[in-house]
Amino acid sequence: MPYWRIPPIGDTIHSGEQTVKQTCWITLFVALMTVGGFVSQATAQGLPNLVAVVDVAQLIKEHPEFLTKQEALQKLVQVEEAKFRARQKQITDKDKALQNSGFKPGTAEHQKQVDEIANEYADFEKDVKTMQRKFALENSKIMYETYQHIKKVIGNFAKQRRIAQVTDYRIFEVNPAEPQLVAEDMDQNLVWFDEQLNITELVINALYADLGKQRPAKTAANTAVPLTTTQPQPQATPAPVSSQIPPAPIR
Repeated sequence: MPYWRIPPIGDTIHSGEQTVKQTCWITLFVALMTVGGFVSQATAQGLPNLVAVVDVAQLIKEHPEFLTKQEALQKLVQVEEAKFRARQKQITDKDKALQNSGFKPGTAEHQKQVDEIANEYADFEKDVKTMQRKFALENSKIMYETYQHIKKVIGNFAKQRRIAQVTDYRIFEVNPAEPQLVAEDMDQNLVWFDEQLNITELVINALYADLGKQRPAKTAANTAVPLTTTQPQPQATPAPVSSQIPPAPIR
């Protein structure tokens, strides 16, 4: 009797038990064959199972366009700072002139001059904060665009080489006499990795290639890195630009 048909009511109990056992074995066999087929198909497809390590801070620092953009922004900051320092000096000179003017404190003329200087300085402080906010946003935009480009290039690099995960690890010399560096090193999520997993130099080369630029020969590294192991997670580092102008003392 075929295993998929229900036995007739008149069959013996023994016949029924044999049918149930036969059905269970066939079901189990089909399930195992299905799982086995999936595993062998996944193996044949060669799913990515490799892991690599990069130093994101170094990638940002050596990005083909990052330093150029930062330097251009810094020049704009310096131009604006020069203007604000000149304006600050004018306010300070007015304050000194008032002190030497001979106007008696408390008189209407003296109070008028004090109010004018105070208002000028309040406007000055407001404009300084506006400038700082503007350049902080510009710097943030540079950082964002740089990091997004780095992630895109790492993604393409990893897919081409069947790498399933790329972990950030800041590589730097740790001086035991500097508690901050010791704490930073201990705070990293990755404890150890084989140096062969470090693809930072290869990614820098890929960043230049993606922008159609030639990496300077003095720093170019073209070492092939064999990848074979599996390791853990990330971390990141920025580089800010800000403008600090000391306040003008107003009496």
